[in-house]
Amino acid sequence: MGSKHDKEMGLLSMPLSHRTQNRTIPVIILSGFLGTGKTTLLKQWLQWSTEAQLVPAVIMNEVGEVNLDGQQLPPEVAMKEMLGGCICCSFRGDFSMKLYELVQEENPDVIYVECTGIAEPMELVESITEVSLYSQIVLTNIVTVVDVKHLGDLLADESGLQKANRKMVRLLEEQIRAAHMILLNKSDLAIADQIELVQQQVRKWNEHAKHVITDHAVMGREMWLQSCINAGGSRLFVKDDLQSDNQIDASVSHEHSEQPMEHTKHEAHHHAHAHDFVTAWTYSLTQPMDSERFEQWLSSLPANVYRAKGIVSFTDTTKRYMFQFAYRTSDFIPVAPQGEVKDVLVVIGEHLDTNFLEQTLQETVFQL
Repeated sequence: MGSKHDKEMGLLSMPLSHRTQNRTIPVIILSGFLGTGKTTLLKQWLQWSTEAQLVPAVIMNEVGEVNLDGQQLPPEVAMKEMLGGCICCSFRGDFSMKLYELVQEENPDVIYVECTGIAEPMELVESITEVSLYSQIVLTNIVTVVDVKHLGDLLADESGLQKANRKMVRLLEEQIRAAHMILLNKSDLAIADQIELVQQQVRKWNEHAKHVITDHAVMGREMWLQSCINAGGSRLFVKDDLQSDNQIDASVSHEHSEQPMEHTKHEAHHHAHAHDFVTAWTYSLTQPMDSERFEQWLSSLPANVYRAKGIVSFTDTTKRYMFQFAYRTSDFIPVAPQGEVKDVLVVIGEHLDTNFLEQTLQETVFQL
């Protein structure tokens, strides 16, 4: 008899017409603070979905006015955008409608919801449950991505969590507590002692979730399969075969399903949102910049800036770039944006002084 992995691969390689049609569509929430690697993980899962001849769909939420991360996704993937707010509070009603529309219009095999980095994922559970009453969907997994280097730096100082912004720490804790699976990402940037400290702290916040240590959000394909296993009748699996094979890692799918729901009942609606202090500044760029002066401006951003990203053009190269700035480091990737996408800059942080940001940008980059 073949291994569990062989059986999984065999089921996924079956023609769609041979898979059960009385199916439920799995919904997977991708959560995590700003710049942890959620979009990188999503791109990997979309690739696996299409390789398995499944039809994926995405709901992508950005606190800013433009969907920059969506530019990294394959253009053929159906996507609903929710911009300029957070789906766990200001967009909750809209999120339910977008989810229902996605099911009705696209009839996907799996739906991925990438939250903005300041969302509390437990706030989405009720919305998904509500939609499931009149649509064949089921929430199968909440996956939270953690920057193990950043959290490790906080924990290395005994009073690090106390010194950090309370609301930021509260938000990070809420995202971890909600998860069925936690990716301790960017481990290549951390030392062993930091990783151990993070694991200890994460266990205090959520002792039930499965922990996976990753670099660049690269994880085993089996973990992706487990993220959809609770769907039961979805096209991903044939239910009878799963039961005859002892239900692949059933302890993961069953043991963790109750913990987040219990949290929702008792806590989700009895606290102010931990991310109310976070704001976003969107700035349209009308001309190319000097790359060195722009990087100088990024490095000089104040400590209350958590993340910056955008699409930019430079005077010293013909290529356009998507950049990501998080935890005082930046990364630039050449891009060819889909459609008419103008250069734009998005800065996310705590109580931003947008006049100061614009002034320093003009002085440093454009020397005005």
